[in-house]
Amino acid sequence: MKHLSIFLAAGAALAFGAVAAEAQTTAKVSAEIVQRNASGQATQVRIDGRIYDVCMSDTQDSCINPRAAGLNFGNHELAYWPGRPASERPLPRQASR
Repeated sequence: MKHLSIFLAAGAALAFGAVAAEAQTTAKVSAEIVQRNASGQATQVRIDGRIYDVCMSDTQDSCINPRAAGLNFGNHELAYWPGRPASERPLPRQASR
């Protein structure tokens, strides 16, 4: 009986930890759009009083991913790992001349 109560307590602790971790990753960001481009897409957003440039095809450094800013465009995160890292893949064959 003692082992069962320890097992149940450990399971409850793990479940609570998983719920807390999920809550951190699914929190919605409330970004206020500060500036838009000619196409109407947000190019700058304000989050917690700080202004960030939104990553676009011509702006990729020191910017925030549009999805991370809560905007409805940009790349989606993958829900799975598509394969081995490039460092583990064989090098392509060189064409002989």
